[in-house]
Amino acid sequence: NKEAGYATFAVDYPLLRLGWDRKDVQGYVKDRLGVDMSKSYCPVCPFSGVCSPQPDHLKRLRKYPDLAARVLRLEYLAMALNDNMSLYKDDTLFRRVTDDQNTEALGRFNARLDEEPWAVYRLRRAYTPGRRPECKTAHGDRCAKSECRDSSIKGTVYRSVETVRTGSRTEAAAFLSNAATALNRPVEHSTKAHGVGIDRVHTRVRPDSKTYGTVEDFYVTAPAGVQDKARPGFAEVWAAMTASQ
Repeated sequence: NKEAGYATFAVDYPLLRLGWDRKDVQGYVKDRLGVDMSKSYCPVCPFSGVCSPQPDHLKRLRKYPDLAARVLRLEYLAMALNDNMSLYKDDTLFRRVTDDQNTEALGRFNARLDEEPWAVYRLRRAYTPGRRPECKTAHGDRCAKSECRDSSIKGTVYRSVETVRTGSRTEAAAFLSNAATALNRPVEHSTKAHGVGIDRVHTRVRPDSKTYGTVEDFYVTAPAGVQDKARPGFAEVWAAMTASQ
C-alpha cells in the first residue's frame, strides 16, 4: 500500500514454492484420499478459453452438453445487449463449439432459445466526453465545466436497460417487427458478432465509436430475464444530451 507506506500482505504460492505441477497434486490427493481427481472446471469462466488447453476444454463441453448450452445461452444474451460481451475477448464460445462440431451442445442451445420466454429490451447509452488532463491538474478531482471536456476522451457511460415486452420467441420477433414499422426503422439482423444472429431496431446510432458526447438507443430481442436497471443519474444525463434531438 504505497499511500499508507507499508505492506498489507505478502504474496505466496505454496505449490510453486514446492515446485509441484498438476501431476504432483493429483498424486498427493490419490495417496491421501484414494481419489483420481481431475482438474477443476468452470464452463462459464472466460479464462477457460485462454489459459487452459483447448482440446481439454472442448472435450469437457462435449461431455457436458447441458452446461455448454447454458453458457452459450448466457453469451448470446450478453451479446444481444452489447456486441462486445462475448465470453472471450476476441472470440465467441459459439464459434469454438461450432468449429468443434459439438452438435449435441448446439442442439440443446437452440432448443433452449426456442422453448424459453423471450423479451424485447430497450437499451440506451449516453457516452459523456472525458476531462482534459490539464483540467484535472488545475481543478482537482471534480469539475463540471463543459470547456474542460474533450470529445475524443471517454468519460462516464450512463446505461439503461428496460424490458418492453415478454412472450415467446415468435411473439417477441413480431413485436419488434411491428415496432420497426411504427418507428419507420428497419429491423437489423446481424450475424457479424454472433453466428445465430441478433435482431435490433435502432432509433439513435452513434456516428463514431471513438467520439464521445453521443448517445445510442435501440430495441433488441433476446431471452427474458434481464432486470431493468439504470446508472444513477441516467435520466438527467440522457435528458440533457438528447434535449436538442
